[in-house]
Amino acid sequence: MTIKKILACLVVTFSLSGCSFLYDTFVYQIDVVQGNYIDSEKLAEIEIGMTQQQIIYVLGSPMLIDQFDSSKWYYIRYIKPGGEEVQQSEILLTFDDSKLIEISSDNTAEENPLVKNPKVKKEPNEAAQTNDTKVPLTSE
Repeated sequence: MTIKKILACLVVTFSLSGCSFLYDTFVYQIDVVQGNYIDSEKLAEIEIGMTQQQIIYVLGSPMLIDQFDSSKWYYIRYIKPGGEEVQQSEILLTFDDSKLIEISSDNTAEENPLVKNPKVKKEPNEAAQTNDTKVPLTSE
């Protein structure tokens, strides 16, 4: 009789542990990052007419080169922060004779969702701008 109760408890426990409510509540989910993260500054550096080597220097290697048409390069970014929605963006570069002829982008997620406090470039303070800055002498 006690073996039946123990087995019944185990069956109920294992069946409930597979429920998504319990999974989302109690299980830690890691951040999944795949692909190329290309911010708007790097994308602004690209110009029509650049060579493939110049593109690799600026953006890095593409995530995917089309098998049937090697003139199309895909830069894909896939981010799934733990327990949140998936974010995916894609940049397609098209070449003709190793020269860039078209840029198409659905880069809707501009900011990296994994960075909680993005660094903001600040203007230099007054001390950094003047040449009359005096450093106090230390006595030894």
